[in-house]
Amino acid sequence: MNILTPKYLTIRMSQAPTGSPFARTEVLADGTALVTVGGSWKIDQPLPTIVIKGDRAKVVAETLTDFDSSLPAWLYAHFKNIRQLDITALPVRLQSLVQMAEKASSEHAQSDHAGFLETFGNWGVESGSSWGRAFEHVGHTALGFLKMLVGRAKVNWGDFTLQLQTAGVDALPIVALLGFLTGLIMAYVGLIQLRQVGATVYVANLVSLAMTREMGALMTGVIACGRTSTAYASQLGSMNVSQETDALRALGINPIEYLALPRILAVTLMVPLLAVFATFIGVFGGMIVACAGDLSIEQYLTQAVRAITFKSFLVGFIKSIAFGFIAAWAGCYRGSVAKRSALGVGEAATSAAVLGITFIVIFDAIFAVIFNLFDL
Repeated sequence: MNILTPKYLTIRMSQAPTGSPFARTEVLADGTALVTVGGSWKIDQPLPTIVIKGDRAKVVAETLTDFDSSLPAWLYAHFKNIRQLDITALPVRLQSLVQMAEKASSEHAQSDHAGFLETFGNWGVESGSSWGRAFEHVGHTALGFLKMLVGRAKVNWGDFTLQLQTAGVDALPIVALLGFLTGLIMAYVGLIQLRQVGATVYVANLVSLAMTREMGALMTGVIACGRTSTAYASQLGSMNVSQETDALRALGINPIEYLALPRILAVTLMVPLLAVFATFIGVFGGMIVACAGDLSIEQYLTQAVRAITFKSFLVGFIKSIAFGFIAAWAGCYRGSVAKRSALGVGEAATSAAVLGITFIVIFDAIFAVIFNLFDL
């Protein structure tokens, strides 16, 4: 849609009382369709319908008292297929809205008709940019922790105790429930299989080792992603929308140091404690199933104590520290790069949980290889 600008044009608009929206058409001597719009255009009012002949049109305003988004939408819908359109007689704000609608529609059409290679290339460019921002955020976070150790970081310590409570104490009920059910399920499955070979006494070893080395840390990290990462992404994303982070930068305060460091530190401290708690609750849940079957409480506890060595406890503890850091960082990172809209905040919360869980699973596999190499 080309915009024609005449060299000389003078339009006089009369101040008429507010009325219903109207549009009328006439054909000029050169074949151009002249469309006159006026009245008060509101989205809750019935809009006029016109038929335009030819490929050239000109739109003028007459007693146009007020309008909302319905008028630019109506203009674009009726003139999107016109080859030459002159809208210079319209108010400047209305011209801008029509041109914005045309541009947005053009970009959408281009994306719809993009080929496979173009789509793949755009995805690669966007992914590279996203990874670049992620590594940059990791670098700023590491630098912030170094500055915090030497006392040069501006950290919001007043928010630290609140984050300890929300990431730790408030998560105890859900951690207890899922830990108990996890231990119960593993004991039930193990009891069915070990009963076939007469080794039901080793159900305690199975549950204890699995909860200590793997499931306690992994399950707690996933819970942290589901409840804490999403909360941090929503909080920091909302701060972006309300320009609070811009205000911090204007005051010379690094938002990563002031907002992200206390949150990451709180979750990194709390998740290992929650993982230990989940481990003992899971062992207790397995005991209920095992003792309801072939084992006594004494047998179960004796085997569990023998199975949980310091090496196994250290493995699970190291994993839980890393998983807590990943969960908190994912929420802070996605919140800091969230789009400044309500939709952007929702997308940030969703992507924070996905990113955190993905990295936790990846690092869990890496830890499994490393601990196997060092016989841990």
